[in-house]
Amino acid sequence: MFYREFLKITDLLDEHFVDTFDFWLATLPNREAKTISVSTVASRLEVKYSVAESIMRFAEREKILKKRYVVLCTNEECEFFYGEFDTGELIDILGTIVYCHNCGKEFQVSFENTRVVYERIKDPNIPESMIEEEIRKREGKLNGDINFSPADTLANNPKNIFEIYYAPSESAYKKLEELKRKLNGPFNTSTEQGNALENLALLLFKQIKTVSGTNRIHTNTNQFDCTIRFPYSSKTFPTIMQLLTPYFIIECKNEMKKTGEGKTPSNTYFHKLSDIMSSNEAKLGIVLSRGKASAEDLSIAYFNYLIHKNTKQSKIMLSLSDIDLEMLIDKRVNLLDYLSFKMDALTMNAKNATYEMFNND
Repeated sequence: MFYREFLKITDLLDEHFVDTFDFWLATLPNREAKTISVSTVASRLEVKYSVAESIMRFAEREKILKKRYVVLCTNEECEFFYGEFDTGELIDILGTIVYCHNCGKEFQVSFENTRVVYERIKDPNIPESMIEEEIRKREGKLNGDINFSPADTLANNPKNIFEIYYAPSESAYKKLEELKRKLNGPFNTSTEQGNALENLALLLFKQIKTVSGTNRIHTNTNQFDCTIRFPYSSKTFPTIMQLLTPYFIIECKNEMKKTGEGKTPSNTYFHKLSDIMSSNEAKLGIVLSRGKASAEDLSIAYFNYLIHKNTKQSKIMLSLSDIDLEMLIDKRVNLLDYLSFKMDALTMNAKNATYEMFNND
């Protein structure tokens, strides 16, 4: 192997494919190595798109590849390369109108005309002379346009959209771990105890880019533990992100049993959340408690979903507990992806669903 990191996955993916990909990537000319699409790997190495995507994601985690985004003009008979962007730059231009210097027309940057590509950022440990020799052997086979397919667009890759909008820094994770450790106190007052979980929830959900949040919202009849605003709206957002806008509500219950275990939230909290959501524009409500929700709690949430599923505005209530906080903070699972799973588990009325069932790659 030119990249010894790939030895870690020879027992997970076909060993011949891993070896072929390793050789192909190591000897890829620099020009080609700046915009590698999953479709390119799938077509040139003759494997399924999902297999190509798996090895590309692995190479990204190992810091061999870096994800980038290519925007193409959407005007008819143009589709010219407009620009290449990193995550922060892309968020700034999504939804904006830009000018194409090739066709002389304007177009809107969207998920549909944004392609996911990877750039090789780590060179293999092989002599330069060997690389040059292999490039000469393959000269002519690698020339031509970048190979894109509709499968490479962000619109067809919700997990990539999740990663754009949710990517906590290392310092953010350390702060989240610290707040999680402090959930058990000691506390001088019940207010301090409640604030501990609310502060954790605010920091966790504010890692979603462009959101803001507070625990100081009062209405004439209620106080919201946490209110999170997500001002952006797009019909091409994954479903869970469409539910975040214009805002969503989190009820926090930092309650423990005498045994030291997290306390199951009373179904009163789910009824209260349902009542709150019925009187405002929130489409998503979350009960964040230390203990798992009971079967009765989940039934309330499911029937609330059934009541609203054929109306103009869905109403989804999810539950999170210490188990979920471990997934999100300790195991660093993407929050948006995890909320999407929790939503699917609710709408399926699944009693035994786990995140790992759908994410075993």
